[in-house]
Amino acid sequence: MGPGRGGRRHGQRQAERRLISEEALADAWEQRWYSAQELVDCCGRQLRVVFPGRRWGGPGPDFLGAVLAQADGTLVRGDVEVHPRASSWAAHRHAQDREYGRVVLHVVQVADAVALDGHRRHVPTVELQPDFDAAEPGRGPPRGWTAPCMRHAPALLQIVEAAGRERFRARAARFEGDLSAAPADQVLWRGVCEALGFQRNTRTFGQLAEAVPWSQAALALADRGPVGLAGLLLGTAGLLAEATLPEAHAWRGLQRTYGVRAALSAAAWDRRQLRAGNAPEQRCRGLAEVAAGWAGRRWQGPAEQVLEAVQQAAAASRPRLWQLVRASPWIGRGRAQVIVINVLLPFAAAAGVSEAAALFGRLPGEPPNRVVRYMAGLLGEPAVRFRGACHQQGLLQLFKLTCAARMCETCPARQDGAGATSQACQPSNEY
Repeated sequence: MGPGRGGRRHGQRQAERRLISEEALADAWEQRWYSAQELVDCCGRQLRVVFPGRRWGGPGPDFLGAVLAQADGTLVRGDVEVHPRASSWAAHRHAQDREYGRVVLHVVQVADAVALDGHRRHVPTVELQPDFDAAEPGRGPPRGWTAPCMRHAPALLQIVEAAGRERFRARAARFEGDLSAAPADQVLWRGVCEALGFQRNTRTFGQLAEAVPWSQAALALADRGPVGLAGLLLGTAGLLAEATLPEAHAWRGLQRTYGVRAALSAAAWDRRQLRAGNAPEQRCRGLAEVAAGWAGRRWQGPAEQVLEAVQQAAAASRPRLWQLVRASPWIGRGRAQVIVINVLLPFAAAAGVSEAAALFGRLPGEPPNRVVRYMAGLLGEPAVRFRGACHQQGLLQLFKLTCAARMCETCPARQDGAGATSQACQPSNEY
């Protein structure tokens, strides 16, 4: 062996010993524990970190919603992925994962490979050399600005409430459009199905609702009960492997009677980091139980039952609409409340129930998610308390419009009041 090759291998071994873990490298990125004032990516661009992104964990990029400034002042917004070695991008098959489609920077310690996205385009990569001494006060690059959020409680609560009502109106507008093109029972059925899909499977559950419309679901219930409908949903969803023996037998019988067939495949369902209780097959069983409760009142369709229940709840001091869509153990009270806030009340408003909007304003909130917790902390909790469904929906709306992309200049909750008003914001129709 020549001395040159041995020297290279010795250098490689030394570099490997100096590598830190991905978590430590992510800490260095988040806390700005590096000495360089500006970073230079593999394309030669000088970048300044305005906001390193939100580190939420879970599947997908390590940091979401980062903001970088180029030398000419142009802002680059997107996600950041962190690896000790650049070759891990290809090893983890990120190019084939749509979750990584918004990555604008690949932060590595050793650039041992070129990272390419799903379109075979180069992913900008920065070699970061952590300097943990920069953790001391006064060391390292400046931390960047602090989010200029309003802290005056009365004005802030008014802005958040207005955003919540805007989000409610956007949902009602979507249902109003659907009601002009489909029967009310089918519109409600699809809305409940989509709400059971969380974010990752919302579209897939919507497709399932179209493949098994309410009219067909009602026939399956009349023929074989909730187990039969569960079998129909699981078979159509491509989840027959997860069915119990009675559900599988019901599916075979419905195939012979009605000629039904699978419309989706098991691969269509996103199971990443799903708890067992939230798996699509469990949600299908819960949906069958909810539908069985509706079908039990044969003189009323689901839409009529919901509209009547909303009108009665508006007159109650403590409305309990969640009981309409709870199906223990598959759909608990928390998820049922999510369906009430995001489906039943906007649907009722779209159908002309004038009390729905007022009921939304005093309804208890759903279990808080990470976005609600993040926004509550950003806007001054515990100094400002956000309570109820309207405030929660307002926090989600503000995040969707501005905070997700760190667009503080257009935020209506900006401290100096220079942001957009709620009327100027574009509403989100996603669940």
